[in-house]
Amino acid sequence: MGLLDRFRSRRAPAQTVILHIRTRVGTDDGFRAVVDDAASVHLLDRPVRVGWWIGGDDRWYDPAAERAVRQVRPGPAPVLETRLRVAGGDVVATTWAAVAGGPGVVVELANETPVPVAVAVVAGSGGQVAVGDRTLSVDGVAACTVDREPGRFALADTSAALWAAVTGGAASESVPPPLASPTGDATGALVVPLLHHQSLRFVVPGGDPARLPAADRVAAGWSTRLEGAARIELPDESLQASVPAGLVDLLLAEPVPDVAAQLASWGLVAEAVERIAAHHGEDSAGWLRATATCWVLHRRPEPFADLPLGDLVAAARSEPGAVARLAGLFAARGDDRAATDAASLAGPVADPEGPLWDLARRLARPVDGGLALLGEVPESWHGQPVEVHGLPTVHGSLSYGVRWHGERPALLWEFEPHDDGPVRLTVPGLDPAFSTIEPTGEALLAAPRGAAAVSPPEPGSFS
Repeated sequence: MGLLDRFRSRRAPAQTVILHIRTRVGTDDGFRAVVDDAASVHLLDRPVRVGWWIGGDDRWYDPAAERAVRQVRPGPAPVLETRLRVAGGDVVATTWAAVAGGPGVVVELANETPVPVAVAVVAGSGGQVAVGDRTLSVDGVAACTVDREPGRFALADTSAALWAAVTGGAASESVPPPLASPTGDATGALVVPLLHHQSLRFVVPGGDPARLPAADRVAAGWSTRLEGAARIELPDESLQASVPAGLVDLLLAEPVPDVAAQLASWGLVAEAVERIAAHHGEDSAGWLRATATCWVLHRRPEPFADLPLGDLVAAARSEPGAVARLAGLFAARGDDRAATDAASLAGPVADPEGPLWDLARRLARPVDGGLALLGEVPESWHGQPVEVHGLPTVHGSLSYGVRWHGERPALLWEFEPHDDGPVRLTVPGLDPAFSTIEPTGEALLAAPRGAAAVSPPEPGSFS
C-alpha cells in the first residue's frame, strides 16, 4: 500500500462555513487575484477557483468547510498565512503574488504535523478540465501547476463527485483523459504526498513554482513601495497597522477616484496621478475632484506633468469648485488665462470617502485658517506617545509628536507650509486653549481632562 492509499475519509466533510474575508493580491504589471480566508485563489479574469484539501491520518480536511482555520496577514504586504488544524498539528499555507517570466499567485503548503499528509490541489470549474505536465487546465488554459510530479489524479463533472473520488481513494495513478462537463462544473485534483516538516508549492494560474521569489522578498518589495508615504505611531496598534496595509490594498484596488485621493492623502501622489491619467475618461467628474484633491494636498507640478488637465476640465463642467482648486496648477504650467478663468469659479467639492481619508483628517483636519491636530483623543491614549511624519495637508506637509510629562502632554511639530501665509495649529483634543502660527516648535500643553500622571519620557527629541 502506497502513502496516498492511506488517506481515505472515514466521515463526511463538516458543514460548509461561509467565507467573508477576501484579500486582493497582485503585481506591478496589473495581475490581480483574490485569496479567500480558506486560502483558495480566485482569478479575476475568468471564473476559476484553485483550492486545496489535506488528507490526514484520520480523514480529509477542506479548509473551506472547517472551523479550525486561522488566517493572518503578518505585515502590510499582501502575504497571507492560513493555518488549518489537522490531526497532530497544523498545515500552513502562505500565499502571495509574484512575477518571474509571468505573474502568478504562489501557495506554499508546509506540513508542521509529525506525520505525512496528502495534498489535493483542486481547480475548477469549467466546461473541460485536463491534466498535463504537473498542471491542471480549465477550458484549455492553465489553472495551476505544482512543483513536483503528482502521485494521483482525479477529474469529475462536479465538485461533490471530485471530493468523493479523492477522499474515497478512487483517484487514479495514471493521467486521465480530459473531462468535459455540459453544465460547466468540470473540476480536477492533483494529489501529492507531503512528508512531515516539508513543504510544497503550487502556482496559479501556472508557471514554474521554483522561479517565483519567496514571500519575504515580496514583502520587502512592498515595504519599498511605501517608503514615500506618511508614517504614524499611535497607541492603537491596529489603527496604526491599518495605514500601510490599507495603502497596499489601495494600490491593488480597482482604480476609482476615491482610491487616488486616499493615496495622495498619505503621500503617494505619483501613484494617485498615474491612476487619474489612465482612467479619467470613465468618471470625469469624480476624477476631476480627485485631481483637485491631489493638487491642493501637494502643490508640486512635477507629478502632474503628463496629466491631460484640459480633457479633465472639459469633460466635467458640473464641478466648478474642483476647477477653481486647480487654478494654481494651471499657473504652474504657465497657462495664465486658464488659471484666471479657474480662479473666477466657485462651488462645493465633495470630500473623498474611505477609512484612510478619515484617519488623515482625524490626525490633521483643515479648519478656518489652519489645522486642528488630534481633534478627538481617547482617554486610552493619555500617557501614550503619538508621532506623525510627513502627512500631506491642504496647507503643507506636517510632522508632529506628543510626549508626556506626568499628566501634561508636550507637543513637538515641524510644518512645511504651502504659500498660504501663516497657518494656525491647534490641538483641541488635548488642549483647546493652545494655538500657534510658528512652523516649528515645541510646547508643554495643559493636562487634558481625565489625564492621570505618568512617568516622564526618556530624554530625546522628535524628528
